[in-house]
Amino acid sequence: MDRLIDENKVKTTLSETSKDDDGNAVINYQNPVYNFDRITSDIAAIYRAKKPHKSCDALYIKDDAHIYLMEFKNVRKSRIPKKELHQKAYDSIMTLQMAFFPKLSLDELKMRVVLIIIYNDAGIVEKEQDSVSFDAFKRKLSDLSKSRNKILFDLEIFQGIFYKEVLTLEKQEYVKTMHDVIFDK
Repeated sequence: MDRLIDENKVKTTLSETSKDDDGNAVINYQNPVYNFDRITSDIAAIYRAKKPHKSCDALYIKDDAHIYLMEFKNVRKSRIPKKELHQKAYDSIMTLQMAFFPKLSLDELKMRVVLIIIYNDAGIVEKEQDSVSFDAFKRKLSDLSKSRNKILFDLEIFQGIFYKEVLTLEKQEYVKTMHDVIFDK
C-alpha cells in the first residue's frame, strides 16, 4: 500500500477519537485506531491549500478487505445535523482513497469500507421522551423489513455508492452488537 501520511503520527485510541469538544468520550475503549480528523487535515494541507474537508473521527483498518470509518456524536440523535454527516460521508471516502488507497478505484474501495455513526442518546441528560406506541411501531416495521439496521440521517444514499454498508447506532447498540465484531474480541 502506498500511503501519503505518517501512520505513527496519527495513531491513537478509539476513546481519544470519540471525545467531544468538552473532552467527554462517547466510547471508552483503548482499541488502536487512526485519528481520521488529523489525516484529513494533513491531506487538505497537500491538496486543498489547507481548506479543510469534513471528516469522520476514527479509521480502523482491520485488513485490506475490512475498513471502518467511525463518526461519534455525543448528542441526542435529533440534534445531529444531517447536512454535516453527508459532507463527512462524502469527504471521508475521498480522503481515505487519497491517503491510504490511491491505487484503488472508488468502486474497489467501496466494497471494503463500512461507515458507522455512533450517537449517545442514552448518555444525554435531556434524552428524548420514549413513546411506547411509537417504539412498538418501529419494532414492527423493523420486523417487516427484516433489516438489521435502520439507517438514520438520510445516509442510505451512500450505501452501495461509496460504502459497502452504512450503520447508524446508538452507543449501547454499538457496544452490544458491533464493537467485538469489528475488533475481534
